[in-house]
Amino acid sequence: MKKIYSIFILSVLILSFCSSAFAWSPRLEGKPDNFDPGQSRGYFIWHDKNGLHVWTTSRGQNHEFSGVIRTNGKFANLSDQRFERNDFYKLSSKRDMITFKFKTDGGVDGLNFKVEGGQYVDFDLFIDGHRVNPKDIHIGDRGWSPKGSDFRLYR
Repeated sequence: MKKIYSIFILSVLILSFCSSAFAWSPRLEGKPDNFDPGQSRGYFIWHDKNGLHVWTTSRGQNHEFSGVIRTNGKFANLSDQRFERNDFYKLSSKRDMITFKFKTDGGVDGLNFKVEGGQYVDFDLFIDGHRVNPKDIHIGDRGWSPKGSDFRLYR
């Protein structure tokens, strides 16, 4: 009985260390291969050693990108990527929701952040005030697209 109890405790410890890393899905790793500032259009979302990234670019035309990002954890180390005047983001007081709006005209704009705890991040994305076509959302190094403009990414 003592041996079974020891194996159980060891198993729990191993699982707790593994799950504490909260690794993101391998499908989310790496900047999308089709990300080409000024040549491609849409949202580009990926994870790397610096955290999660939500960047936008357009084919030289001015577009307004906006949306809401939520998590059941807490957002940390939130920063912007090349914001200009009138671009903004807001982090909720509970640090579990980001609202943003910025204009991109061929360059790159975006957000960078980490997620503390939590098992997922929800996205609700728009271009020019309309739900974005899922084909304009590119995730991970292979640039796969979700089924809709509102979607969830899991750890």
